[in-house]
Amino acid sequence: MRPKFNQYVGKNVRPSPTTVMRVIAKSNGETIQIHGAEAVRRLGLSTQMQMLPTFYTSGSTRELKIGNAVVRLQHVSRDRLQHAGTNVGLALTALHYVGKEGLSTQVASTVVNALSSEELSKLRACIMPEWMRMALSLATQKVE
Repeated sequence: MRPKFNQYVGKNVRPSPTTVMRVIAKSNGETIQIHGAEAVRRLGLSTQMQMLPTFYTSGSTRELKIGNAVVRLQHVSRDRLQHAGTNVGLALTALHYVGKEGLSTQVASTVVNALSSEELSKLRACIMPEWMRMALSLATQKVE
């Protein structure tokens, strides 16, 4: 970790643990996506916050200790990493996290409304379970 000068603090500061984790993952050729709990929070479907920053990865499950902080990487299938780092990936991750039992029309509508029409087209083209595809179709019909 190479500290960089921060104009607001007026001294050199270390990069955040998340930044370091992303650099490590990139150097290992891994795909990284935010965890489903964070995805539903960002979409306004939950107010819960993660105590331990957790990310999905194409690499192995592990915890990285960076200074005094810990970042957890959890291995998931490639299907859950589609469009990682984009709004489409965020929506897909949130839908997987909510699951079949928690996916109501209201939740699906919130996800659909958070995406542009281009992003929604990309989401529809993703590999996903049929229950998820049906919920998105119903939510899209209500919006239109």
